[in-house]
Amino acid sequence: MKKWQLDSYTGLGFLVGVLLTVVALVSCGGGSTSSTPTTGTVNVSMTDPATCNGPTGFSHIYVTVTKVTANINPDASSSDSGWQTLVDLTNSPMQIDLLSLANPTQVCLLKMLGSSGPLPAGKYQQIRLYLLSNTPSQGTATPGTNACGSGAGWNCVETQSGTFSELQLPSEVQTGIKIPSTNIVSGGMTVTASQSVDLNIDFQSCESIVQEGNGQYRLKPVLFAGETSQNLNSISGTVVAGTSSGGVLNSSSPTPIAGATVLFEQATNGVETVVDSTTTDSNGNFFVCPLQGTGGTTTYDVVVSAQTSGAVLGVAGTVTYNPTVAFDVPLGTNLNQIPLVPETASTASTGGAATISGQVDTSTGTSAIAEDVALFPTMSLTPASGTATAVIIPVFTANGSVAISQPPAVTTSTAPPMLPPPCAANSGCNNFSLTVPASNANVGTMSNGSITYGVVSASSVTYSLTAASGSCSSSPVTASSIVVTPDKTTNLSSPLSLSGCS
Repeated sequence: MKKWQLDSYTGLGFLVGVLLTVVALVSCGGGSTSSTPTTGTVNVSMTDPATCNGPTGFSHIYVTVTKVTANINPDASSSDSGWQTLVDLTNSPMQIDLLSLANPTQVCLLKMLGSSGPLPAGKYQQIRLYLLSNTPSQGTATPGTNACGSGAGWNCVETQSGTFSELQLPSEVQTGIKIPSTNIVSGGMTVTASQSVDLNIDFQSCESIVQEGNGQYRLKPVLFAGETSQNLNSISGTVVAGTSSGGVLNSSSPTPIAGATVLFEQATNGVETVVDSTTTDSNGNFFVCPLQGTGGTTTYDVVVSAQTSGAVLGVAGTVTYNPTVAFDVPLGTNLNQIPLVPETASTASTGGAATISGQVDTSTGTSAIAEDVALFPTMSLTPASGTATAVIIPVFTANGSVAISQPPAVTTSTAPPMLPPPCAANSGCNNFSLTVPASNANVGTMSNGSITYGVVSASSVTYSLTAASGSCSSSPVTASSIVVTPDKTTNLSSPLSLSGCS
């Protein structure tokens, strides 16, 4: 298993990207006979929520899109029936620079791609994105020009030093990069007869790229999707270093925190789902646009934390900040200053952070099954409404995983992993090690347009850790009551074992 070798969180910008918009036509029957419409209109957009800066970051990320499809069946394979084409660019693929629309003016941009046919009504619970091969077969249509130049394929990265490298594609691009129902807001896109739906595909490019041991870059897609509004709803704010006194967070002399991780979550049955994520720019600012939902009717829980290097508020070396959560934030909100308090315990290496380590196993009997498994570290927090919620907390590193994403992903191996017990040889098992904040989150709830953050005190810091895979038929597996300590590692006593993987 290859380790992520990029600093994904230092200096990444706010959510921006290129929007791909396609309008489908509505069919209402033929001839002179009147009939009830059974199809709807779909508008498809795609955003990228980050700029990849840092010492080994990117100045450009190019991908070449050929098609987007959808299916009502969440478990349908690429060869099954029921697939509907949302976007068809196979005869005119479009190469897109995902980092070209860095947006200091905080304006979302639209880019028209074309049109598709009518979409039958229903709830579409699986979406697939197709990219052009880096070595397309003879006769395959390609863009007129290639921003990657020669020798770097049709999908590539350009580092800030000006070097182009081919972006190695996963085999699934041949059958479409799958966005499962777990990564689609409300579990799917609902198309109603004679109605228009705006669908946004969120391509988290910076979190989707792995630098392998041989120096090559590989695409490990992190994609989300959901219905959105063309009024391009946003949430923004500024993350600053703060202090606490009298049980309240404050930031009387704010110091901006660059590279802070910001998660946008929504709860279902008391369990949060990450809808989108970003990191702050050099001035601590973030701006997310568009977010799913209709202005004024959809709220988000905004979760922020950070780990930085340098001297902040008199603390030198690595500094880990306690998480801060803003509950019930409506679309269109500027949260202004969001204060983060640094850990009191600190070492040069961890800054007072904690580590949760263990194994993930997707074995089927004695067979090795390779799967991508998402890990969700959560804290049980209570907003002003009084309903306890399992809030997903940002992760600073995911050692042993193939990518750092939010939530982080671990890919199990089909080869003997040579791991210590309890993983067996020749199993679909792999180690993970997650660095997380070692203090309880500070919580505030939006009310009448204002928010005050209270300091949460507790004798211990307790996490739950859930493993889930869209390719496994079993329910997610959760380890509860994981008590963590600053600068220490807590090891799970048994693997997080998923079943039904294939």
